[in-house]
Order: sequence, then structure tokens, then C-alpha cells
Amino acid sequence: MEMLNVAGACITVLMGCLGLFFPKRAATFTGLKAVTTPGRSEFRSTFGGLFLFAGIAPLILTMPATFLVLGLSWAGAAAGRVVSIFADSANSPKNWIAVAFEAAIATLLLIGDPITLLLETTGRL
Repeated sequence: MEMLNVAGACITVLMGCLGLFFPKRAATFTGLKAVTTPGRSEFRSTFGGLFLFAGIAPLILTMPATFLVLGLSWAGAAAGRVVSIFADSANSPKNWIAVAFEAAIATLLLIGDPITLLLETTGRL
């Protein structure tokens, strides 16, 4: 299970590297446009630095709680996208693929020790 958690964190790091070092490619990947300097800065900071450091933290700290937080963050992204699909009439195959991708990364990060930690801290185990 730990290898799956590590895989989820590594994918997050790769996504961060994409945003930090290749903001135009990240823009294409997300379907957004980074045509201005502030737009590229936003990709480098939010899609780059934030994702990069969020993915590195669990790999360095190797604590179930860090994988748990990152996994819940990915789950939140998937949930937010589902809300958008219905609230914003954004029902498209690309959005559903993104939901599946985000949910898959969340699953990788949450299975095993992180989900056990969540259940223990909420008194459900």
C-alpha cells in the first residue's frame, strides 16, 4: 500500500513540475490559457510550486497524515469539479475524465495507512 501512496505523491510532484517549468503545457493540459506574464506566474505558483511542495512533503516526511491531507486535497478537487459540472453546466467528457483522474490520485494517496488514520481519528475504527 505504501508504494501506491508514494505513486500518488510522485504524480503530484510531476504535475507540479509541469506547472512550474512548463506553464504553457500546463495551460494546455488544463484547458486554460496563460497568455500574460501574470497568467504564467499563476501557473508557476499554483499549478507549479504548490503542487510540487504538496507532493514532496509526504515523500520527505513519510507520515500517514501527510498522505492523508494530500489525498483529501485531491478528493476535494474532484468534488469541486463535480459541483462545477452540475452548477456551471460544465458536463463534458474532459471534465469527467478530470474527475476520474483526481479521484484516482486521491485513492492512491488514501488507501492503506492514511485511511486507517482517518478512521481512527474520527472514531470509526
